Amino acid sequence: MKHTIGLEATRANKQYKTGTEWYAWHLLQEFKKLNKDNKFVVYYKDYLAGDLKDAPDNFIFKKLAWSFKKFWTHIRLSCELIKNPVDKFFASNAVPLCSKGEIIVTIHDLGFYRNPKLYHPLELIYQKISHHLAIKKADKIIAVSEATKKDIIRFFPSAEDKIRVIYHGWNYQDFGVYGPEDIKAYKDRHDLPDKFILYIGRLETKKNIQNLIKSYKKTTRRWPLVLGGRPGNHGYKEIEELIKDPEINHDIILLGYVSQNNYPKLMAAASAFVFPSKFEGFGIPLLEAMASSVPVACSDIEVLHEVAGEAALYFDPDDTVDMSAILDKLMKDKDLCRELVAKGQERAKEFSWQKAAQETLDYILE
Repeated sequence: MKHTIGLEATRANKQYKTGTEWYAWHLLQEFKKLNKDNKFVVYYKDYLAGDLKDAPDNFIFKKLAWSFKKFWTHIRLSCELIKNPVDKFFASNAVPLCSKGEIIVTIHDLGFYRNPKLYHPLELIYQKISHHLAIKKADKIIAVSEATKKDIIRFFPSAEDKIRVIYHGWNYQDFGVYGPEDIKAYKDRHDLPDKFILYIGRLETKKNIQNLIKSYKKTTRRWPLVLGGRPGNHGYKEIEELIKDPEINHDIILLGYVSQNNYPKLMAAASAFVFPSKFEGFGIPLLEAMASSVPVACSDIEVLHEVAGEAALYFDPDDTVDMSAILDKLMKDKDLCRELVAKGQERAKEFSWQKAAQETLDYILE
């Protein structure tokens, strides 16, 4: 039976993407390849960026103008779906207030319930309302990890029977494809050091950057620490002050937002990758590092074990001594790094956006 499936594309359409936006972008691109039998209606707020609009004939794109920053999905999209209903509607984190068809939503994490102090009060209110509505109204819920599933059940016990875990993937076309000459040319062009530890992500308290910098200061051997990402909404001033420390200031490189064109090359150029978050919904950068043959160290939290398995070194994200010791291991133990790289390459093969998209589409169509 053919269905009309609605897709929300505002996240996929954002210029500066992080995890949830790349998730939306990759799934939309993979859906274009997977299914010609059903009709897809893709809703967006602004002009479509890049190649999002390049799609087969069974894709229709609808621009729904909205003057406000928030509530486009809740209100504007609701009006559209009442007027022109679809059989099934799929989105991340937020859903329309009104819809005549089945609703499928992906929940990435509920960090704002677990760590409310890390959010601006207005953002906290919005996230709680939006996720509460999404989880209550959804007919089916996709959790991106078992850890996220547990959090959903913890805060919304009645939702347990409608949750399915579907893992993220990584882009085979971009990561793990660069050789030594490509990497050297990239380092030379961007004036990067021969060896460095890389972090990619927002620079904010939620990502535990303060403890990363404090831990880096305690290391006994020091490769430069390269931080790629935009300032976040909470804690960046404190991060700036920590970086100004004269003992480490000359060893920390701030890159700002790293474009998708540069990101895979930057990852391939790194000597080690560190991911110090205290909570995550998944952790795509771990897969991208492992696929790029880069040894990984990350926080000893449940969700990152789901992603990295035995292919990473783990540290207590609250213990700067422990974190610094792990960073020292990466900088000193070549045999250990080779072992991590080998395990990481195998681990990364277990995940792909193609697999994630197929499982997601299958669940939507059930």
